Amino acid sequence: MTEQRRARRDLQAAVDLLWRTKGPGSRGPRGTLTVDRIVQTAIDIADAEGLVGVSMRKVAERLGVTTMSLYRYIPGKDDLVDLMFEMATGRPDTSDWPDDWRGRLTAYARECRTMLLDRPWMIDVPIGSPPMGPNNLAWMEAVLASLDGSGLAQDDMVGVLMLLTNYVLSEVRQEITLSRAAPRTGVTYQEWGEVYGELLARVIGSGRYPALARVVEAGVFGPEAAGADEDFAYGLDFILDGIEAIVHERKAEAAKRAPR
Repeated sequence: MTEQRRARRDLQAAVDLLWRTKGPGSRGPRGTLTVDRIVQTAIDIADAEGLVGVSMRKVAERLGVTTMSLYRYIPGKDDLVDLMFEMATGRPDTSDWPDDWRGRLTAYARECRTMLLDRPWMIDVPIGSPPMGPNNLAWMEAVLASLDGSGLAQDDMVGVLMLLTNYVLSEVRQEITLSRAAPRTGVTYQEWGEVYGELLARVIGSGRYPALARVVEAGVFGPEAAGADEDFAYGLDFILDGIEAIVHERKAEAAKRAPR
């Protein structure tokens, strides 16, 4: 029970940091440091060197302070990484999003993808809790508000948010991982379709994988295989089609329950 209480206190402290509801600790000299300045410096390092390049020591060196002085503001690297992800996420600008829910969800998914591709280190951030910072909650609000009036129940709306977010994360992680591996494999994302088809064709002739053999023979993995943008759009439309079917189903159910 003591460990549970300590963990919950740690979570509350993390929320206080994310929302800047408490000032720095009383120990150590007071100077020009702020949480925002520390976090932005760490983001600058991650943009240049990846998440692996970020350390409390390196951030302190960039700021011209001692490493220990950072701990007065941020307890440790795990907290710093959470703050980096929150700050890098930023606030959504929905002013140019379409008016319909499907168009708005498409805008959300595409903007999240662009954000992660612009800062590949963000996919390396371990997810240890649901979103709790103001920026990430603003993105949640944007999606949930987009679904108002769609006919979906509140739990359906949260489910859609999680489904879309996880789809974007998965697709971007695959794209970035394959790109990072290109120097080792000699194969770019665009080239993988044809290379994969050729490799599969050499090993599926035994009859053990008949369904896969038919896919390969149909040329799905060929020189005309889709690129990353097309793959993302295909999967997104697939998901949105499913959501649209559920929207129609919920509206039909509501119509049946309505008094005549």
